[in-house]
Amino acid sequence: MTNIDLKLLAVVTELHKTRSVSQTAENLDLSQSAISMSLAKLRKHFNDPLFVRTSSGMNPTPHAVELIGLLKSAEDILQTALDLHVVFDPLTSDRRFTLYSTDIAQVTLMPRLMQRLKKVAPKVGIDLRRLSEDTPELLESGQADLAVGFILPMGAGFCQQRLFKEKFVCALRRDHPRVGDSLSIDQFQDETHLAITPCGTGHGVVEKTLEAKNIRRRVGLTVPSFLGIAGIITTLDYLAVLPEQLARHLVSAGQIKVLPLPFGIPSYHIVQHWHERYTQDPASRWLRSVIANLFLCS
Repeated sequence: MTNIDLKLLAVVTELHKTRSVSQTAENLDLSQSAISMSLAKLRKHFNDPLFVRTSSGMNPTPHAVELIGLLKSAEDILQTALDLHVVFDPLTSDRRFTLYSTDIAQVTLMPRLMQRLKKVAPKVGIDLRRLSEDTPELLESGQADLAVGFILPMGAGFCQQRLFKEKFVCALRRDHPRVGDSLSIDQFQDETHLAITPCGTGHGVVEKTLEAKNIRRRVGLTVPSFLGIAGIITTLDYLAVLPEQLARHLVSAGQIKVLPLPFGIPSYHIVQHWHERYTQDPASRWLRSVIANLFLCS
């Protein structure tokens, strides 16, 4: 392979068709001398005359006939490869996508996503898993398709798309015995708090803000997940600093109210992350577009 230009093999194929050096040169837009030189190189490489003059033109030797058959097979394989276009049809696909998300995304985003998939891709399934330290590696290897939520940057090689902006609020029991329709700094510092510290997310910004503003928070209980916190808040009269979407979701149950925080915490974006290896993958692009259409700027 290192001693021969593969373009020379076109001479073999064309000469077999035309049986004429001059016609081969015309068809390949080359000079007759170029064809002769190419044929000389091929003869040397294959140690065979390949084509000999006969009364009916340049006819192939037995070795050339075998070579032409192999070249035809190779051409067919190459054409099949070039014609291979990856397509994804959501209406018929039964693919299962693997998504990693925060607990909040599981509660607030997944119901809407699954409702949408039921309409546009009835056979498509989702395997939802919790974010972990291994999530970037899983995205890179293709074992995970997307990661969605308030997620720390994953570094070089990863892509992301902002979906919508979120902010923090304070959630507490609706009939809290000491806090009414507003919350002061003193009340915030005097009450006992529920702290949530999920792995792999950006929610550490709450602690950083409190520290920077020199605001005290007496934590009675720390949990690693947002799931199941409603019962804790309503039973123990704890305050909890939560993303607004989740807090509004808890309000719907009727026992929790939401109040603005008496200090500012930087807002943030809910983002979908994927590895650049799958940027052009049709199935991945489709899923990202579905999520974007549902939540972008919502």
